[in-house]
Amino acid sequence: MHALGISLLWLGLQVTIVALSALTVYWSTRRLGPRARSFILSCSLGMTLLLALLAFSPWPRWQTNWNANHAAVDTKQAEQNSPLLAKATQELKTPLLEKSPQESEWGTIWDGFQKGLQQAPAREQPYFVPTPAGLLGWVFAGGFLMAIVRLLIGFVSVTRLVRQGNSLNGSAAEETLDILAAEQQISRPLRLLQHDRLTTAAVIGWWRPKILLPTAWHQWSQKQLRAVLAHELAHIQQHDYLTILGAELSRSLYFYHPLVHWLASRLRLEQELTADEAAADISGGADSYMTVLAEMAVSQTPHRLRGPARAFFPTHSTFLRRIEMLKQKRSLKTVISRPVRAVIICFLLAVSLLAAGFRGHQTSLAQQSAETSNPQPAEGPIDTNKSVRDQHEAFKINSVPADALGILSLRPAELLKQNSLLYAKMLMEQAENKHARLYPLGIPFTEIKTLTLIFLAPKPGDPCSQLLNYATVIETTKDIDLKQMAVTFNGGKLFTRDGILHLQDKKHTGVPLAIAGSREMIYARDPGSLRQILEVRKTDQPGRWAEHWKLVEKDSIAALFNLRHLREMVWKNQCKLDIDDSVWKASLSPVWEHTDLITLGVNLSNKATLQATLYQQQNNEQIYKTLTASQILCNNMLQQYEQQILIDKQREQLIKLPLYKLAHQLVNALQFEQQGSNVCLTASLSDLTEMIDSTAVLVPALVEARLVSLRMESFSNIKHLVYAMHLYLGEHKHFPPAVVMGPDGKTPHSWRVALLPFLDEIELYKEYRLNEPWDSEHNKKVLEKMPAVFHNIQDNRSGFYTSYLAVVGPDTAFGKSTRPAGLMAGAGGADSTPPAKQEPPAGIRLMDITDGTSNTIAIVEARREIPWTKPEDIPFDGEKLPDLGGFVEGGFNVGFCDGAARYFTDQLDPKTLKNLLLINDGNVIVFP
Repeated sequence: MHALGISLLWLGLQVTIVALSALTVYWSTRRLGPRARSFILSCSLGMTLLLALLAFSPWPRWQTNWNANHAAVDTKQAEQNSPLLAKATQELKTPLLEKSPQESEWGTIWDGFQKGLQQAPAREQPYFVPTPAGLLGWVFAGGFLMAIVRLLIGFVSVTRLVRQGNSLNGSAAEETLDILAAEQQISRPLRLLQHDRLTTAAVIGWWRPKILLPTAWHQWSQKQLRAVLAHELAHIQQHDYLTILGAELSRSLYFYHPLVHWLASRLRLEQELTADEAAADISGGADSYMTVLAEMAVSQTPHRLRGPARAFFPTHSTFLRRIEMLKQKRSLKTVISRPVRAVIICFLLAVSLLAAGFRGHQTSLAQQSAETSNPQPAEGPIDTNKSVRDQHEAFKINSVPADALGILSLRPAELLKQNSLLYAKMLMEQAENKHARLYPLGIPFTEIKTLTLIFLAPKPGDPCSQLLNYATVIETTKDIDLKQMAVTFNGGKLFTRDGILHLQDKKHTGVPLAIAGSREMIYARDPGSLRQILEVRKTDQPGRWAEHWKLVEKDSIAALFNLRHLREMVWKNQCKLDIDDSVWKASLSPVWEHTDLITLGVNLSNKATLQATLYQQQNNEQIYKTLTASQILCNNMLQQYEQQILIDKQREQLIKLPLYKLAHQLVNALQFEQQGSNVCLTASLSDLTEMIDSTAVLVPALVEARLVSLRMESFSNIKHLVYAMHLYLGEHKHFPPAVVMGPDGKTPHSWRVALLPFLDEIELYKEYRLNEPWDSEHNKKVLEKMPAVFHNIQDNRSGFYTSYLAVVGPDTAFGKSTRPAGLMAGAGGADSTPPAKQEPPAGIRLMDITDGTSNTIAIVEARREIPWTKPEDIPFDGEKLPDLGGFVEGGFNVGFCDGAARYFTDQLDPKTLKNLLLINDGNVIVFP
């Protein structure tokens, strides 16, 4: 109770600061209407509840120092620890003339006040001798309990009144209520009740509100009834009942604070005046409405509702105050705009956080509960790594082949909850909101429980086309949405094989995804890799490195590298490391040549810890010496890099400085130890500042890399479409026109439909009826089967809108041909007479593209509300350029007639874009 009393005093100070700030804002906006003033008061009461929650949090906390006492204490402690320093300091402290220390008088008083609050009861005091702070804690606990009990009794009483109320179904009052609700466009269900204990109307409930009327409503005129019901409907629209609950909770919590009582009472008055504003508009103006209020005030019975339930009903004094304020004829219609509301909320929130930091040096309630529940053992401090690992399930390696080159497992959802990675999480969320489909397979890292990368070795005798082939095992925190996953996986279709659900990527032939459980999936780059993983899972036997893996299987990040197998592959020229030999041969050659296996484990809580083991049969001493020497070499190199960056002061280099500092800090923390034939290294970082700073560099870089990957996906779509255009060209001797006529010669269809046979969608093309419009009932079913090649991976629109369109107009790649019938390129001459009739619209031939296919745009990426089967594209008159892109900020992708794809920024010269859209303008193209 002593600590509770101290916290109460600080909480009272915090509430006072917030309440005075709210009063300042309130009185400065008196000229505004009651709706604006009610908003300010409700926000201020909400902030008082926030202060109560922050009392259980260790932050924020502002430490105050008014004099140099702490510095003197620190110097004294240092002198006691170091005799030489004490002697030197004493010599320096011998002045010619002693001078009294200058201290602030108010600072001394404030320090004394803080010390008094922080003073805990002496241990030798009897348990029955309470401290002042302890007495205050007991008083507060008793008062709060009584206030909460009173509030609960009031809530129960109001609920009982509602249950005892008589329904007014079919009455004139209900008919008037229905008319008013229709006029105010209120669609939520409303109930109208009456009770003989009431003298005035009131709204009870928020989700399903009920309007209670006194039994005397039968004596009201139609004008009075309409005014009362309009007033109560205004309360419902403003959600005043919910605000009243919050205000009464704050009043119960701070029962001792007069400012909170005043704010709650004033809020009730402003809510009534806000409702009067709406009712006055319906009742013919303020004068007419005031007359109705006066008549009802005179006719009210002296009977009053008693007990705690009065907190939920308007009082008689509030009734009279409303009449007085209406008599002043002030404007009630001024409201606060949304920007001003945001400013007010931010101001009160900032004041609340600032006030919450004033809590002295005592231990917060949250810290006390943590210390009570987690006491330090007598034998020493808690092993943080062990406590973190004990909370984890072991990473599974039942999918890892025996010849795999390595494993990397991590827990993304848990890691992003760590304080040191909160900034990284925020950056990722911002990037996700800005760029659709930022995450692979559309699953945010916050929803991935475990992610395991398995680096697979190529088959014996096969050349390694890339450094590593890999498969990914993902375990999610939520059940997998199979329908959404099929859409995300490029429109893949579900099928079952060997009892496991599979998805096949329709665009990238052979790329598979297996759903191994409701929350587990396996992704591989090719079917052979997936089959290899699934075959290993069938055996369900411990992996080859099960014993080594046990040391790191419960860490936050775990890795294992089969260095021996990789070394053999390099020696056989089956894999080639794209690393300069001079970098590692001279310094790390013993590690590379003699190490068989490396395990790595990383944990992250309030500090970062790393442990690694290098397993080998002999030469452990040589490896130990090599690693020790490499640590010194790395330290020197990183130090030189940091100094050079600071000297150059180039912006591009300064951005990388936190990464170098983090690497330097990690290298400095490394410690090596020989354990039998193995070498172990450990590191611990208690200061994670550099790690937090590094996320500001790494996360944007990773996001940009992912955006480039998504751009490559769009490039792939564009190249497929242009390649299909060339296949169409080979069969029809011209590119497809923008609009292709059906067999009847008058039904138009899109060029996208015409390309279906050349996109391996022959069955879908056969299903489409060319003798019916694109939006016929039958063809709408085809519309719903849009091939993935027409959908940009970053297009998050619902529906079946195409992401790739043609620019249609004279002299464009999809323009209509206007060449005379029978006149071919190179034919005719001065004597040739063009016929008066031109041939029917057809597509552009290669010979028509005189600017060259590599200088002419065929397909553009653009955001338009155009279904993919609709024969509509982007018009271009040759002058005004259309707006392109819309899926990523700052640019768009295009496909050229030669099959190439490029990305252009929005700053592309309009003249260059115009020249690229035309097929025969003859202008020289200068690419950016």
